[in-house]
Amino acid sequence: MTLAAAFLAVAIAVPKPGQRLPYVEHCYVIGATEPGVTNVVVQGVDVPVYRTGAWAAYIDVKEGENTITVSCDEFGRHSETSRTFRVASKPVPKAEPSVSVSTNKPAERVYTKLEYAADEARPHPSAKQPGELTVVIDPGHGGAKDLGCISPHGWCEKEANLLLAEALREKLVNLGYRVVLTRRNDRAIELYERPKAIYAVGGDAFISIHHNAPAADRDASKIRYAAVYSWNPLGEKLAKAIAASMDAACHEELKSNGAMHANFAVTRNPEIPSCLIEADFITSPEGEEAAWDPVRRNRLAEAIARGFADWHSNH
Repeated sequence: MTLAAAFLAVAIAVPKPGQRLPYVEHCYVIGATEPGVTNVVVQGVDVPVYRTGAWAAYIDVKEGENTITVSCDEFGRHSETSRTFRVASKPVPKAEPSVSVSTNKPAERVYTKLEYAADEARPHPSAKQPGELTVVIDPGHGGAKDLGCISPHGWCEKEANLLLAEALREKLVNLGYRVVLTRRNDRAIELYERPKAIYAVGGDAFISIHHNAPAADRDASKIRYAAVYSWNPLGEKLAKAIAASMDAACHEELKSNGAMHANFAVTRNPEIPSCLIEADFITSPEGEEAAWDPVRRNRLAEAIARGFADWHSNH
């Protein structure tokens, strides 16, 4: 997969045709045209075009049906395309209650652990040699329906996840570790079956690979960072080691949010250290190019593997 594919006309990748967004007053629109085209107009406004032909715009929208028009004039021809989608109605504010009610805040939602995980953490595997330790890598999403987020050229996160997971597998194997991937091709896996793979192979750690996208009402061209998420102190140690190594390798090109807490299904394991990596935002032109650059992907995979090895040897 490369960014060399050309569009004969300017194209819109997001929003999808007929997509229904929640109520928002602004939304991001991304797409691409032929590399070398410099004149892209979205809703009558010129937008910057990245060197790959990718572009990102941030537009005003209204409740109900919206139509985006994107055009360009280059190479002696005019190209134009439109996309129609819907925005949900603005929620009606609830009326103030006529009687006094409790001012206590509602209880926070409690996220429980994986039902097939033990309650106690296993000993840290520092006593094991790399060849005795099994890492489970989970390329997020997959299959015909679970595409993940979409890049300006219309490529799917599920593909970027698998490419990085395969690169990471190679780096970890080179360090002597045993590695199992939850998928090696484009197939669907039920969410809670992903971390369950640890138990089928006697795994010692779990890493889920993802690429990110902003909320619909954020400007995709201005949001790009990496982060590593975990649920508990056991996973946090692994997340911190990987995040520090990623930041050291990529800080000049990509902001790092470091190790962060999140209630993700694949990380809620009190028995086995688990984390989820958001490697980049493929919704931005720069993030898209980085995700499909094999040199950069190799550097990122090396950093993740090095962070894992640091965690293994320094508990």
